[in-house]
Amino acid sequence: MNYLLKLTAIATILISIPFSLQAKNQVGEFDHYILALSWQSAFCEIKRKKPECRSQTDKHFSAYHFVLHGLWPDNVNYCQVPKRIIKQDQRQWCKLPALELSKSVRKQLNEFMPGSLSCLQRHEWYKHGSCSGLSENDYFILANKLVKKFSDSSFSQYVAKHIGKTVKRKNLLKAFDKSFGKGSRAYLALRCKKVRGTSLLTEIQIHLKKDLSNLNKFKHLFPKKKPKIHGTCPRRFKIDEVGF
Repeated sequence: MNYLLKLTAIATILISIPFSLQAKNQVGEFDHYILALSWQSAFCEIKRKKPECRSQTDKHFSAYHFVLHGLWPDNVNYCQVPKRIIKQDQRQWCKLPALELSKSVRKQLNEFMPGSLSCLQRHEWYKHGSCSGLSENDYFILANKLVKKFSDSSFSQYVAKHIGKTVKRKNLLKAFDKSFGKGSRAYLALRCKKVRGTSLLTEIQIHLKKDLSNLNKFKHLFPKKKPKIHGTCPRRFKIDEVGF
């Protein structure tokens, strides 16, 4: 009887452990991606000394478009990554092992991921991309394609038209629905931070399905199950412009 009670207790504990912990570090064991896109001008209000911020001008892609922070398989990280690399990732990204990327992918990252000047691509690969089941090169080919597809959307154009202005959160969500279909706002999280008394849009996070083999239309990339997500933006916030 005691043996059965012990088995029951163990089973109960295993069931109660979040799936994210049970599946941790398993390549390909995830339900969906999160595409994290930064608004670089606001990021640079906070991280002025970063190389990508010192060099940003109003001529750059990042001045008028969202840029790549990362493409994250949900609930998993550092899949089959040695502990020494994980430890190094907590310190200096540029000392992480270089990635095997084609010239064309590197060129696109220079445009779509300004943080590559700080070796952000290495951090993103080891922490997140390693869990995707893709090669280093294919992972960033996919991420770059998503950035390009999103930057061509009417939502991206709406944000660009409001650079330097204060916007209402509800209007931005309406613009997302208009661009990608009614109810698509459920897959969007708006992230804001207050800088010197002003709330700035710093990032958006978009939930996408696991199978991204067909990138014909961005609105077809949302998973069937709507996620439970919460943004951090107030009712009104600013779309920051280049410069401090």
